[in-house]
Amino acid sequence: MTPDHSLRLATLLRAMQEVVLPAIDPKNRLAIDQANIVVGNLRILLDQCDKAYQYEWVELREYFNLVSEICSSARSDGRADDALDAADTALAESRVLVGIDIPTQAELVARVRDLKGAADALLHTAYQHGSPEHRARVDTLVHEQAQRQLTRERVWFRKAGFELDAGQLPSMEDVLCLVTRSV
Repeated sequence: MTPDHSLRLATLLRAMQEVVLPAIDPKNRLAIDQANIVVGNLRILLDQCDKAYQYEWVELREYFNLVSEICSSARSDGRADDALDAADTALAESRVLVGIDIPTQAELVARVRDLKGAADALLHTAYQHGSPEHRARVDTLVHEQAQRQLTRERVWFRKAGFELDAGQLPSMEDVLCLVTRSV
């Protein structure tokens, strides 16, 4: 039997905590600090090893919705430009992935990257050419999405032990639920 990632990571974590860290000279603060960094990263990897795909899937849906809504706002603002055309292309290419159950991780990562680029370009264009109403709507959409993203990232790295009030964050499962808005 080949051990899965979670078993291998748990074994590494245990070795670091039970063998390596206790064997380090207490006067060697740098070695202790570095070993603790390894322990923290092993905890993160163990917590995330089976969730990275779902994380990308959530981002794809989030950015698909964000770009769709910004495009809709741009059109109602009378806009037609290269950023909108590029966003339409990214949406068309991503629509197929958003509508299927299981894209490959490479496809998912590429579509998320495209939609992030489209969102950046649309934001830039909104601030250069959009009406005050369009800019305000884009601000709201981007801030809402950014809050979800920041919360998701804080939860994603919670196991590293740097969150001051980690108990106040939602669960990993909650932040990785698919977007409830229709696509």
